[in-house]
Amino acid sequence: MIVMLHRIAPFEDKLSPNEHMKVSPEFLESFITQALDSKYHFISLDELYEGLLHNDLPEYFICITIDDGYKDNLTFGYPIFAKYNIPFCIYVCTSFPESSHNMWWFALEDYLLKHSNIIYNNTKYDISTKALKEAMFLTMRANIITQIDSYENCKQTLENFGIFYNPRDYDNLTLSWEDIAFLHTQKLQNTLGGGGGQRQLCTIGCHTHSHPIFNNLSNDEIAQDIAKAQKLFLQHLHFTPTHFAYPFGSRIEVSPHHFSLIQNLGFKTATTTRHGSIYPQHARHIHALPRVFFKENFMLESAFKIRKRRIVTS
Repeated sequence: MIVMLHRIAPFEDKLSPNEHMKVSPEFLESFITQALDSKYHFISLDELYEGLLHNDLPEYFICITIDDGYKDNLTFGYPIFAKYNIPFCIYVCTSFPESSHNMWWFALEDYLLKHSNIIYNNTKYDISTKALKEAMFLTMRANIITQIDSYENCKQTLENFGIFYNPRDYDNLTLSWEDIAFLHTQKLQNTLGGGGGQRQLCTIGCHTHSHPIFNNLSNDEIAQDIAKAQKLFLQHLHFTPTHFAYPFGSRIEVSPHHFSLIQNLGFKTATTTRHGSIYPQHARHIHALPRVFFKENFMLESAFKIRKRRIVTS
């Protein structure tokens, strides 16, 4: 399986929809040691790609991928991966290190945490308990997403709901270009022997520039956004990633014609947020690879249950 993470950080007393995007460093380390003790193979995306092409993947393997590019991936995640020699990928959304991001989900969370009641759609709501705040967060998030028709109007959309904030307040949550360059230079210990050479500890992948919803854009608009990201990678890191992750990669936001688009843009692999394990048949669907959401208390036993029907893609 390919597992999907976002943040690796201690939990805070905040709202669960955002906190559920985290795993604690302690749990991540315990998961890795358990998997190693159980003889699971941790492989990189390049190894996954080659294994699918040549039909020579281990029976049970785990490929770790992390979306977006949060600072805690370096602060808390990197020391654990380095300690156990575990390859991992960070799919970087280049608006993060460029400080042109707009992480409105944190602004919405902070707004709700600061108030005990709010006016929403001309109605006053009691949000005096955490449960009420979390319910309101989900309601407002669903509404906000439908109104964000471009990356640039995120801030204005929230202001329409009475939420005024500075996106720069969240710059401390993102990896910098210096951080990303450091991660890119880190190598795995050579366990191959016989001159196998050093392999990347951290693969840097592309997660677009602005994290758009693909089904809201034309193919040309998507290609332009990805080209902007690749240009920034080349400018700051002197290379362009060959692995891609769709932002909002479910069947609602990404359609089959996008798989061909990403292939035509030259990426080796692309991962979705569609749930599933990896089978040999994915060699024919290498730009629509499913993942398994990795969260606190994730259980290996449940992840590899035998399925009656293997779902490759659709």
